Amino acid sequence: MAGHIGTKCIVCGEKFTSEDDVVICPQCGTPYHRACYEKNGKCINDVLHQNGGVWKPSYEADQTAGDAGTVCAFCGYTNPPLTLFCRRCGMPSQNISSESDRMEQRYNGANINDDSGAYNGNANSGTAFNPFLINFSDPLCGLSPDEDFNGVKLSELGDFVGTNTHYYIPLFKQFKEYGRKFSVNFCAMLFPELYFSYRKMPLAALIALVLRLISEIPRFIYFFAGTSEFGIFSSLASGFDIRSAAFQGLIILSTVIYYAVMLTFGFFGNKLYYDNSIRRIKKIKASSEGTALRSEITKKGGTSALLLTLFICLAALPYMAMYFIQLFSVFSIK
Repeated sequence: MAGHIGTKCIVCGEKFTSEDDVVICPQCGTPYHRACYEKNGKCINDVLHQNGGVWKPSYEADQTAGDAGTVCAFCGYTNPPLTLFCRRCGMPSQNISSESDRMEQRYNGANINDDSGAYNGNANSGTAFNPFLINFSDPLCGLSPDEDFNGVKLSELGDFVGTNTHYYIPLFKQFKEYGRKFSVNFCAMLFPELYFSYRKMPLAALIALVLRLISEIPRFIYFFAGTSEFGIFSSLASGFDIRSAAFQGLIILSTVIYYAVMLTFGFFGNKLYYDNSIRRIKKIKASSEGTALRSEITKKGGTSALLLTLFICLAALPYMAMYFIQLFSVFSIK
């Protein structure tokens, strides 16, 4: 409701207040006093309906009016009343007023909010450690919810990501604006199959798991060849000359592959997640519409504890199998 306070009802021309009973058109988002909407029986914002547009608030820059928008002292943008952070530059609406405060928000001597591509007060890297530059009260980090990301709205991306948007949204902005392909994701680097399964990317998780297990095959052979406790596996492994130069080279190659897989997913995991999010949201939008669209995006996105548990079990399966084979061998000898 706060986003409409200070704007005018297009039927009666009166401004909305926090006490008003407001209804919203589900198609275009135009707000009405309930009595005004019931008087017409429908949304009368025909222009938006014909053009497929979405209602956007406009505020009067009259600071004397108690319910009017407030002007950001940093960039001059007129925001809705009660807004904690400027919707254009992301700066606190009340705290940034003096020149000394503004100077603290400059980068290399230039006002970073003068950049048309600036967001959250940081047009260069998208990662800010100054608390004034990150709007933690907004899951979209102060960016416009209608901003286009290759055919997908930012609000839809936020709904799909669900958790930890303050980490992902600035990264997605960099991928879009600067064409970046990689960033560091330590979870995807150390446990790629667990990271991708948690973010509902089972195919990527399966590929990561298979590649990692394949790279460990020479080490398994080396381990089995050094013991007779694993029955047929030890017998098969004994057929390899583990002391030969060729096998030692295979061990080195498998180690290189193992770390290459880790680094690849660590550096490109976020980009893979971004591309997957865009692709899946487009697919959802093609099959869903109206009020069900947002709930479907939220349902299909987010995280999955079930998939994570499944891939933890799959990753542990070879080691559990080794344990039970060894245990069975011990009891068989007795």
